[in-house]
Amino acid sequence: MTDLKNIKLVFDFLIVQFNKQYSFSLDQLAKVSNWSLSDTQKNVTERLDDLLMLEGEDYKVKPEILRVRFEDFKELFIQKKRLFTNYVLEVSSNILIFEFFMPLSREDRLREALDNLFYKDKIEQRIQEIGYSKIRDGLKLSVDISEKEINRIVIDFMESAVRGYSIYLVNGRYRADVLATQSEVLSRQFGYGSYIVDETTAVVRFIFPVETDAEDYEHGEILEPASMAIGMQNRAELMSWLFLNFFAEALIRVVPKEYEIWLLESGMRSAFYRWIRKED
Repeated sequence: MTDLKNIKLVFDFLIVQFNKQYSFSLDQLAKVSNWSLSDTQKNVTERLDDLLMLEGEDYKVKPEILRVRFEDFKELFIQKKRLFTNYVLEVSSNILIFEFFMPLSREDRLREALDNLFYKDKIEQRIQEIGYSKIRDGLKLSVDISEKEINRIVIDFMESAVRGYSIYLVNGRYRADVLATQSEVLSRQFGYGSYIVDETTAVVRFIFPVETDAEDYEHGEILEPASMAIGMQNRAELMSWLFLNFFAEALIRVVPKEYEIWLLESGMRSAFYRWIRKED
């Protein structure tokens, strides 16, 4: 291993070499760092490969050095980790996006309902609440599909597609009564209620990729990628049904007495849903 002073010498040396666009040999780096030649080779190979490139027999510093802070650089020699994480890019060109617009007055209940969707037993409870016949009809499943298989289909969907959600807040206002003139509103008695209401709304967003790689598609395999065109649209419709029945219907129960709850669907499909309270 090496001490902090030597690490700082190496860091400063690499910055200078990059700024001046110099190349340097392994021997030069060994002299600057006070490392043995074998330790220098080991450090270059195991710790500095994200920052150095070999040109002939010498090395040059990559531009990425300018993104590195010394605090991160020294961790290379303390914890033996890489500076940069390697990622594999996956692109989903077909997605479904659902955004709930819900009042923030019961944020605790809202988060509880959302988090319940991450537990297998809560999903199974929701299956019982909806009923197997309704799920079979909604997903266009054969009458031969057993209840056990329906459980698997739904739970597999939740397992693979529902990894998380995000919440952001928006401030807005709405008209809470029939359209009236300003003078009519100003002349109302205080107990009549507000005409324009300010409200903070929690927007809960879900994003579902709709894969399209497989050649065949069957209704019974909700999680299998669709082929193209019709198969892809079918899968999007089934995913939308699952979301509306397992998420939407569960979530609206935690915000009783609201006049309206909104859901916006976008991506492959576009729809605007409104749950409007029935007057008793």
